[in-house]
Formats: sequence, structure tokens, C-alpha cells
Amino acid sequence: MANTKFDIQKKIRQLQQCGHHWGKNINLGANNIFIGSTDWYETDISRVIGLNGNHPGKGPGIILKDIENGPIDMLWTEGLLGCMCLAITGRDTEGRLDAFFSHARHYDKETAAIDKDNPIYLAKQFVTTHNQIRIFWGTDFFFGNNLFTSQVIRDKAQQKLSNDLGCWVRDSDCMPTSKLVFFPKLGLLRPGKPADVQQDLSVDEDLEDKIEFSASKCLSQFIPNSDLIKNIELHLTELKIQRNVFFRLRHQDGRRDNKIFVLQKVLNAYQVGNINVLRDYARHAQNKTSPFINLEGANVWHARGKSITAQLIQDAFKDAHTKIYNMGTKGCGLRPDGNDMHLSEFKSLIKKNSFIL
Repeated sequence: MANTKFDIQKKIRQLQQCGHHWGKNINLGANNIFIGSTDWYETDISRVIGLNGNHPGKGPGIILKDIENGPIDMLWTEGLLGCMCLAITGRDTEGRLDAFFSHARHYDKETAAIDKDNPIYLAKQFVTTHNQIRIFWGTDFFFGNNLFTSQVIRDKAQQKLSNDLGCWVRDSDCMPTSKLVFFPKLGLLRPGKPADVQQDLSVDEDLEDKIEFSASKCLSQFIPNSDLIKNIELHLTELKIQRNVFFRLRHQDGRRDNKIFVLQKVLNAYQVGNINVLRDYARHAQNKTSPFINLEGANVWHARGKSITAQLIQDAFKDAHTKIYNMGTKGCGLRPDGNDMHLSEFKSLIKKNSFIL
């Protein structure tokens, strides 16, 4: 990375040319893996790769090998309207840091994770074959949508990406914007155009803390408790049987439907360690509040005696939080109570530990 004032200004002038050299003199590296036409890429700017998502098709995606010893410092894309930017880093079996970056136009397709021409498929292969995973993502959820609809789309995308990749895609690592710049060596994803982002980065007094905070959130493979999985599946099966037998209390069908819906969401989330979903449902279970817009949805926790549904959900959240919290020495981006840790809290934690040492 450029480090003197002269180097930074020179780099910014170069970055102002990004987007004017699509498909020209393409060099994506002999050892790197990419999908999509080379016309969708730009490599003419030194140490930078651009991805163009404006062409028809499923979009470009690339895996960069051994980025710590490689020439690429920055990847960028724009035009993220209904498409998804996905940026990932991870260690291979030999400990080398690799990176994935994409502009996935069809990320929301049901077959995205099994379609070999879809960048999401390549992303899933990356996550499966790497450890110490960091996942960043973003798109402009607000384009053409009101605030409520945008949030619904964002929540669905967070759940789908987590399920497709088999790994928790943190909501806190989402950038709701149409222009994104990725610094794989730093582990940072930033909104904006390359030149503007580079300028902001050069004067960011918290840069080192942000880099360290990001590194502290690396995820190892999440392994759910098999007995808990079986108990959730068993309870789901019992509810479905009760829902479909001919002789039943039909006025309780709505409650059963709610329980089945929530438990299936929780099962999917627990299998990949999706804390965002588990935490939300666990809080509703604890407070006996409705997880739906309709307040009558609180009937999901109703039961004769103790609610098995509520207990299973709270157990799943507790287990997932404990395992992910212990994946790092600094909480892996989580507080002891299960909430997300913020940068200011992380900085205080670092200072406290430094003082103790």
C-alpha cells in the first residue's frame, strides 16, 4: 500500500481512472480462479482489479491466491442494484491468505449455490476449503424500496447467503450501497469509489484499530450440537404430525403453523451458526413477544407448562454464541451477552488488556 503523502496522491490520481479500461490488457494472474468474461474485469490500474456487473449474465467472481504475497491491494465494483457484492478472506490448508470477490447478479436465485456459473457457487467452494473466514457483503437495498421493504430484503439476503455459504454472514458486515471497495490485505470493505475511499483511508486515525477489529472476527468452522439438532427436528416432526392429523383442535392450527415456521428458521440458522437469526428469536422467546408483525404471533410460545419451542431456540442461541465467542481471543465480534461488539468497545478491550499486561 502507498504510505508517503506523495505516493498516496499519486495512487489517488491513478484510481480516478478506474472504470475506463474494461477488458483491456487483462491480467488476472496465472494462479487465480475467475468466472465470467474477461470483458467484465479491469486490471489496467496498478495493484487494482475492478469487476463490472452491468453486463447480462450471472456476474463476475474471482479467487486471489496468497494475497499477502501478491500484487493486488484493492478490488472494487459498482452498480449494485439488485445484485450482491460478496468479499471473503480465508486461510487455505497451508495457512496462506486467499481472497474472494464478486458482483453476483443472480445471488437470490434458489440454485445460486449449485450453479457453477454463479459467483455464489465459487464463494461456497471458497468457504468450504478455507478456515479463519471473514465475509463482507453489500448492495443498495434502498433503490426503489421504502425503509421497511429494504429491511425485509436485507434480512432475507442475510439468511440466504448464510445458508448458501454454510457460514454466518454477519449483518454488521453489510454495506447497503451500490459502490464498494475491498482491501483484502487489510480485511476491510468500504462504500464509495476507489479514489475517494483511498483518500478517506489515508487520513483515518482509527485504521489500525479497524484492521485489528476485523481480524478478531474471523470464523472457524461452526459445528452444531448433533443432539440439539435431533431435538429440534423431532419437535418439528411432532408439530407437523399434529398439524395434519384429521382429528385435531383446528383452532390451534395457526399456532402450530407459527411454531413450525419459527423452528425451521432456527434450525437453518443453527446449522450454520447464524447468530443474527438465533439472537432475534431467542429474545422473543425469552420475552414471550411476537416474532411476527402480527402481535398475535406471540402464541408461538404458548404451551401447557414450559414451552419446548422456546427452550430449544434459547438453547440453540446459547450454544452458537458460546462456540463463536470462543473462536477468537477477543470475543470474535460478540459481547458476553450475545450482542454485537462495536469498534469503540473493542478499542476499550484492547486498552484494558494492554494495561493488564
